[in-house]
Amino acid sequence: MRDAILVTKNLLKKFGDLVAVDNVSIDVERGTLTILFGPNGAGKTTLVNIITGYLKKDYGHVWFDGKDISNLSAIETFRLGLARSFQIPRVFPHLTVLENILMAEMNPGESFIKAPFKFTWRNVEKEKIQKAFDVLAILGLEDQWDKLAGELSGGDMKILDVGKALMSNSKMLLIDEPIAGVNPSFSHKILERIREIVKARRLTVLIVEHRLDIALKYVDYAYAMAGGKIIAEGEPYEVVKDPKVIESYLGEKYQI
Repeated sequence: MRDAILVTKNLLKKFGDLVAVDNVSIDVERGTLTILFGPNGAGKTTLVNIITGYLKKDYGHVWFDGKDISNLSAIETFRLGLARSFQIPRVFPHLTVLENILMAEMNPGESFIKAPFKFTWRNVEKEKIQKAFDVLAILGLEDQWDKLAGELSGGDMKILDVGKALMSNSKMLLIDEPIAGVNPSFSHKILERIREIVKARRLTVLIVEHRLDIALKYVDYAYAMAGGKIIAEGEPYEVVKDPKVIESYLGEKYQI
């Protein structure tokens, strides 16, 4: 039986006469890298927005880590450990890589009341700095800790987002097109790092991605979506062979 950290049941969302998400039920296994793909307008972003609390559903339920989060806000789902890549503070280009990582977790010294009493939070700050360096080592960015984040490559900036999720103790991360606009060689590097982190930390990751020729070899499970519905799911290379997937998204001449 699958140990699902995220479960949706019969989710429905309409915009007027348009049914953007149509009776969608998925379950994402804990500690896996799962992909959600489909043509433009399939309903992928709307589904993710409902799951993370940015949009209210019309019908259905969402459970995360055993808790019903169907009616929670985005900030409430984030506090439970369900993070979307842009929910975590974005890269501040004029701060260092280390400083960017540190901003993903609250420091008691940031409190207006506690700030003058450094003795109450000095040790906590030291622990957070050590934790940040541990996260950078996992990311492979430890040698760039003092580099301005704005000087990182686009790929490393995306990896930095994953690091912020680790720093904030998120249990699951949803990433929209992690390799969009990245050259193929670095795309493999990004997905390799994400997969290593998934296995080492048992972080669960759901990616929305179009570049299937690169992404499929790294994911454990796949969902294909079209017309607001999940039209196929299962082992990634089997899903892309499904006739409904080929017809709706890949085209008859598509080859992996």
